[in-house]
Amino acid sequence: MNFLKKPAGAVLVSLAVIILSSFFAANRSLSVKVQEINDLFSDGVYDSNVGYKQKSIKSQLDVRADASMNLISVGANCSGAEAETDALRNARNVLVNGLARSAGAEKLFDANADLQKAFDALYAKIESLPLTANNRTIAEESRNRMTNAASMIEKSGYNEAVREFNRKVLSAFPTNFIKSFALVKSPELFE
Repeated sequence: MNFLKKPAGAVLVSLAVIILSSFFAANRSLSVKVQEINDLFSDGVYDSNVGYKQKSIKSQLDVRADASMNLISVGANCSGAEAETDALRNARNVLVNGLARSAGAEKLFDANADLQKAFDALYAKIESLPLTANNRTIAEESRNRMTNAASMIEKSGYNEAVREFNRKVLSAFPTNFIKSFALVKSPELFE
């Protein structure tokens, strides 16, 4: 305790408290900002050019999961498409489970890519099989919904918002220096 009674000890302790509280404040502030950017994945990004929020990537992944379920129902009724139907069902389950537990943009991107690959394989298989008019319509509508949702994901503005945040906030001084000490992780891109 004699150390704290000396001026040098008191200054050193005060300096340590100031530095630690600065890093704690930086962590809190940056974490809130990062969470706001991450929330755009589920909430959508406001587009000032059109005056409204774009549909969120999460909502479009839900659309793609629903569209794939419709194709799975068609595939389940087709003899010879069992393997492709099972592959699409498994890919859909991975995506749906990832969405349910908020797996993160990078993991959901990979799950979405796997879903697209399995969807395309089943769709190609179904195209080569005789289908009822109703099943052919369901398959075509499912493909259109998948394509439209993929287009909406590209236009969502989420990746641009993440890149802008990283460029303007996390890469700017002094944040670029503080973020590693404050244990702040950059928002994930959907790519």
